[in-house]
Amino acid sequence: MRRIFSARRYVFRPPVARSWVRPFGRLVNRVVHLGRKYHINEIDENGFAAVAGLCRAGHSVMLAPNHSDHSDPHVLVETVARHGLNPFFMGARELFEAHPIAAWALRHMGVFSVDRDGPDLAAIKTAISLLADAHEPLVVFPEGEIYHHHRRLDPLHEGPASIILKAAARVREGKSAFLVPVALSFHHQPEVAETFRDRLSALETRIGWLPRSAMETDARIRRLATGVLALKETEFLGRAGAGDIQQRLVSLCDDLLVEVEARCGRDAKAVTAPERVRALRYRIRRKLLDEENPSPPAEKGIFLDDLDRIFTALQAHSYIGDLLADETIDRRAEMIMKLEEDLFGFPNYPAPRTVRVTAGEPIDVTALLASGSLPRKGGSLALTEMLENRLTEMLQKTLAARNHGDDF
Repeated sequence: MRRIFSARRYVFRPPVARSWVRPFGRLVNRVVHLGRKYHINEIDENGFAAVAGLCRAGHSVMLAPNHSDHSDPHVLVETVARHGLNPFFMGARELFEAHPIAAWALRHMGVFSVDRDGPDLAAIKTAISLLADAHEPLVVFPEGEIYHHHRRLDPLHEGPASIILKAAARVREGKSAFLVPVALSFHHQPEVAETFRDRLSALETRIGWLPRSAMETDARIRRLATGVLALKETEFLGRAGAGDIQQRLVSLCDDLLVEVEARCGRDAKAVTAPERVRALRYRIRRKLLDEENPSPPAEKGIFLDDLDRIFTALQAHSYIGDLLADETIDRRAEMIMKLEEDLFGFPNYPAPRTVRVTAGEPIDVTALLASGSLPRKGGSLALTEMLENRLTEMLQKTLAARNHGDDF
């Protein structure tokens, strides 16, 4: 996970999609991002002909993918372009604040900003309007963060479901609003295994260990991950834990959040770790950026330390306790990429990968509302649960097929 905090006051960036920019943008996306940066050499897509049919028929379509890799939006741009579609994306505000040229390119490719840590009414209204216009699909990642694993979904935000429900109330007569689950799953080519030894050596050196090149790969990954966890426990709690890895990860996450909540307060509606993290980041950012009542330097230092604690809590939450339960080349590669991002700030993509992108059966939100299966008020929770179940099932099917050696 990337350690990002913006010290700027948030400014909403609306999309300004231009038809003359998009062909060039797709070419750059295919050659530079997919080809060179993320090493995606094949996209196996299924189900998008039906999505294109819904869009051409004038229906409102939201695509809701899982989010396990930095290349996810680039993969989706290429996938839907094959069917003549030009999607809009809701993207994290930090993407626009990295560089003005990047912000210009994103907006002209149909991406608009969202502040994930607060109620971004401008982003919500833009999303609803784009869906109501029903010209192109809107892509929203309901997990929010990237966790580098395909074995499970993190709890989904209710925001996408709430948006599509509001859009359903504005569709034209005879048209419907559809929520489409999209499963992305990556497969590494066998040659990636040849990179493991040197990459693990670099990670071991990073934390001050001597590289153990002769050690078996799985044992080496477990040893390294456990060592990093012990370092974080010692850094923030003053001692390294012992026993079950999953329980240690949960305890570290909760202990850090409880400590920060004791100073900043806890949002009663925030239950899961990501919800608590978002609520705390929002409160701290408001205090740090309060120009009318600026924080004194000492208090500002505490806030910045608390942001580091929150980030570490989310890191702990993002790891799966069994680490390598699958014992597959893909899981090994994912764990090493995850450790690289956490220790170096970025993951490596040194070998070709294939990605399967599956658009599941569209959920007809308009029909569910009309039948009473979804209440018009408060239906976002039930719709989110439905989406989560569908995505989980789709990912499990892909994983089972891969583990049985079926064609990817």
